[in-house]
Amino acid sequence: MCRVDLCLTPARGPLILVEVLPAGSLLTQLLAQGALEVWVAPGPKVARLLAQELGQGVLLLGEVEGFPPEGFHGRLSLVDLESTPVAGKKAILVAPLLNASLLHGEEEVYVAGFRNAKAVLEALRGLKGLVLRPSGAPEPLLSAVVAAGFLQKRLSPDGPTTLATALLKAFPDPQEALFQSPEGQALHKEGRTEELARASLIGVDPVVPRLAGVRFFPKAEFGLTQDRYAQRFVAWNG
Repeated sequence: MCRVDLCLTPARGPLILVEVLPAGSLLTQLLAQGALEVWVAPGPKVARLLAQELGQGVLLLGEVEGFPPEGFHGRLSLVDLESTPVAGKKAILVAPLLNASLLHGEEEVYVAGFRNAKAVLEALRGLKGLVLRPSGAPEPLLSAVVAAGFLQKRLSPDGPTTLATALLKAFPDPQEALFQSPEGQALHKEGRTEELARASLIGVDPVVPRLAGVRFFPKAEFGLTQDRYAQRFVAWNG
């Protein structure tokens, strides 16, 4: 049995953060293409601070209104990433929603979307007390809620109908769910509909990102408006 957390309440057991767009699918694709680790940062400033600590060869990915910030290597694009050499590298993603969807003290954390759904189901099906949390909770992204329902239905096939699983009836096609979501519409307006096709592929990334560490950035020490955290994820094989 597993439940979907739409309210951002602390998880007492294993937690699956669900995000398809904008950065969750990119995280799994990076690890599937051989990245050593992927850091999730709340914004460009923390990403740059982290890159300085990690040293040379770090791949910085993020975007503001469809363009990478100054000094970054690329935007959040699954299409662009396919031709980017990442094997053996460390990467940093600016992903504020995904970053803020993890609460302090939660340690057994995995990231899931459509692209790595098969690997997640195979690796985590036997875990007890699983919690699925769509990115953005307590105002979760529509695409993330649909993906959470997709996973919940398969992890607990005999469980009662929930809001997340009920949405599957409205969006039986993952690509249509992404297209109709506000985050998908934002990509569509930029002429990036191919990103939606890539993000809706099921089971193409055979990795499960697992939280492997958290870096704390105190506001007083680093000149930030508030204390910030960056999370480190690595590929986990169960």
